[in-house]
Amino acid sequence: MKLLVTPRLILRPFAEADLDLFSTIVADSEVMRYVGKGKALTAEESRLRFERMLSDFVEHGFGLFAVIERKSRRLIGRCGLQYLDGTSEIEIGYLFEREAWGKGYATESAKEVLRHGFDDHAMERIVGVSYPENAPSRRVLEKIGLSYVGETIHHGVNCVKYEAFAKSEPEVRSAPISFARAMNAMFMK
Repeated sequence: MKLLVTPRLILRPFAEADLDLFSTIVADSEVMRYVGKGKALTAEESRLRFERMLSDFVEHGFGLFAVIERKSRRLIGRCGLQYLDGTSEIEIGYLFEREAWGKGYATESAKEVLRHGFDDHAMERIVGVSYPENAPSRRVLEKIGLSYVGETIHHGVNCVKYEAFAKSEPEVRSAPISFARAMNAMFMK
């Protein structure tokens, strides 16, 4: 399985040895405030979430990576791609322990994950979902190049949605223009 490396981080698939630290991170109610239903996970819930992260790589070839700080070699969070629950859309998601907040790790890892999705997996579109009041998460989505789409409901919670397209997608999505209109536009200048 491929590793993703940034100047300060290593992103790798989770291993069984990561479960305890992952469980500690997602048991923090402040960390989970804007994730899913906004509640800390119990030991059983974190185990189920962990197993899903492991199986996503096997089933889909992509998933949520363990984010390791290169300097300390510690697991500090997760970042990656997954199917947005109940849809066929691919979502970028990230979550970090409190000690890692405010250091740019979410932006650094999410930028690499977005590149990975488009370049290594030939994904055409990737979305991001955030609670409207989660300004730091929304800034990350904007910094890595996602554009605001509008409001949506996710896990029964009002959210905002962002999207990014592969580099070739905007030309595909643009409205066709007739030859005559194109010629008129060139000569009307």
